[in-house]
Amino acid sequence: MLLLDFHNKIIEDTLLEKFKDGGKHESIEAVIADFDGVTFHMSSEGENKNLFKISISIKCYSELKKCGVEEVLNQHYGSLLTTTESGYDATLVIDLDKPPADIAATVRNIALLKRNCLAAPFYKIFADVEAKRSGNLIELNYRDGEALYIKPEGDRVIVIFVTSMKDPDDVVLAKVFLQEYQDGRRTMSNAPSVTYSQKEPPMELKGVRNLRVVEGTSYISFVLFAPHITGKKKEVSIDHLITFRNHLQYHMKCSKAYLHTRMRNRVRTFLQVLNRAKSDPKDTKEKKTITGKTFTRADDPQGLSQALDYNI
Repeated sequence: MLLLDFHNKIIEDTLLEKFKDGGKHESIEAVIADFDGVTFHMSSEGENKNLFKISISIKCYSELKKCGVEEVLNQHYGSLLTTTESGYDATLVIDLDKPPADIAATVRNIALLKRNCLAAPFYKIFADVEAKRSGNLIELNYRDGEALYIKPEGDRVIVIFVTSMKDPDDVVLAKVFLQEYQDGRRTMSNAPSVTYSQKEPPMELKGVRNLRVVEGTSYISFVLFAPHITGKKKEVSIDHLITFRNHLQYHMKCSKAYLHTRMRNRVRTFLQVLNRAKSDPKDTKEKKTITGKTFTRADDPQGLSQALDYNI
């Protein structure tokens, strides 16, 4: 299975080019659409073309603020944070005339702005579980009609994706795809537990207000244990969980494209068979026996009808 990038490739490439332009900074104004309805705004700050601004807009940013997203951004970006641009939730400003010591690492960190914002609730819940503190269920309405729930439960964390798929084919493809997650745990002892439900929400969501229970709604639960939420694996777990919904949608589209390709190839094969099955035009030359009589094949409908007429 292909894993999607955790960072925004357009932001990374643009910044790398800006640092390589030799001080000949050109003004830029661009709005970039990302997954989950997230948008970025890249722009030059007025006449100071060396000041490069990047702003981000996230649908659930108000919910992320309750989880300490501002502290996470301060930790990752510090002095790069500036006054938030109107219509956006957070803004960074980069001075292109003062390149950092490690340009590649700094640019990659800036391109991870969305990831670092969405990681805030995971950091909070993981820290509570590791410190054995009681925590509350966190709800993130990160997409239209879809939500993400993070719940601490003893020494483990349960992450539940509530997905809404309008196309019945998507529901079937998602079920087949997620079955691979369940089967994969049989061969990987350290893999998190994965459950999938299309009818009833899991017990962990009992009592949640405004929970979507309509046709086409699915519930995908990941159970993370201590090895997944501590040490170096903590960051890896966050990366994969944040991109899971996009990962699922991407592979469903790839599955559809593959099926359509196979269908077109099969139709093309059938057409070739039909073209080869066309019979040659009948030989209209009259055939005679050695005695001079006209020869008529027994399986010739026309000749058979003539013989019947003659007998009558």
